[in-house]
Parts: sequence; structure tokens; C-alpha cells
Amino acid sequence: MASMLKLNQQINTKTMVDTKVKQLQPNAEKVLKEGSGKEELIKRVQIKDSPFEVITQDGYSFGVMGNYRLTEKSNDAKEIAKELKKITWNRVIQIVMILDEVKNKINKEKV
Repeated sequence: MASMLKLNQQINTKTMVDTKVKQLQPNAEKVLKEGSGKEELIKRVQIKDSPFEVITQDGYSFGVMGNYRLTEKSNDAKEIAKELKKITWNRVIQIVMILDEVKNKINKEKV
């Protein structure tokens, strides 16, 4: 259990690389737009009892786990939250692949 907590913490603090899984993309957009001098407003809503969050930016919302985007962009944040609460095989595979990638990255850093 402690190792899962450690992995979850590292997911939230490390920058991840792109992995090709259905709808799995890193959430790597800059918070500061180049040349604008203004910060973008980003709203984060934690999904209760889960490692997921709904990010709303520029009127679009999407679901994330750490630095990974799990859903497509949508205009409806409530629909994204509802989708993230569902336990589907696709979601299970996404999470397993994220955790495997984080584990591999940690092992590479140790060497």
C-alpha cells in the first residue's frame, strides 16, 4: 500500500512522457501563454475518493490523473466528472499503463 501511495505522489510531481493508449495523453500545456503576459485560468476539481481531477481551461474540460490526460476535451465538466467516476476496462488499462510507466521511469532514475 505504501508503494502505491509513493507511486501516486510521484505521478503528481513528475513530468511524464507520451504513451500511446486510447485517450491517454500528457497534460503538458503551458500555464503561461507566450507573448500574452497574462496567466490562463485553470480550474481543478478533485474527484472524491479517486486519483482523478477535472481540469477546466479556456472553456474546455478534461479528466486527468497526475500529468496524464484520460479523457477527450468537452464543454461539460460535469459529464467529464461522471465519466471519471465510472470504472470501465478502458480506465483500468489506462491506470495500469500509467503506473507501469511511472515504475519504469523510477527504475531508470535509480540506475
